[in-house]
Amino acid sequence: MEKRFLVAVYGSLMQGLHNHTYLEDSKLKGTFVTEPIYTLIDLGSYPGLYENGTTSINMEVYEVDEHTLADIDSLEGYIEDNEELSMYIRKTIDTPFGKAFGYIYNDPIGTNEPITSGDWKEHITFKHSLAHNDC
Repeated sequence: MEKRFLVAVYGSLMQGLHNHTYLEDSKLKGTFVTEPIYTLIDLGSYPGLYENGTTSINMEVYEVDEHTLADIDSLEGYIEDNEELSMYIRKTIDTPFGKAFGYIYNDPIGTNEPITSGDWKEHITFKHSLAHNDC
């Protein structure tokens, strides 16, 4: 039997967003909001998640197979045997559905503005509405 993994996503892999095609054959286990222990920042077309913050993050949890996990690792720039060069680091996080892999951004936080709502979908919807109002 093929191994299965849980993956918690909070950005472009969520339902309705541009990288969700990676998860279209995976089972959505559910959604949840984390404890206020993270910081979410806007990196343009996708977010970065940091540990040791003060924000609760909206997440979706999927059950994925090994192939899908490898594809997500590639998308996230995760290099298992060289985390120092990885864009994101895959870490285990607690979810109501069990322990899941989450991707933590592997770069200093810099001057990027935190997304205080912890909700990437809400944030980009608002961002797009502002862009359309500028027209």
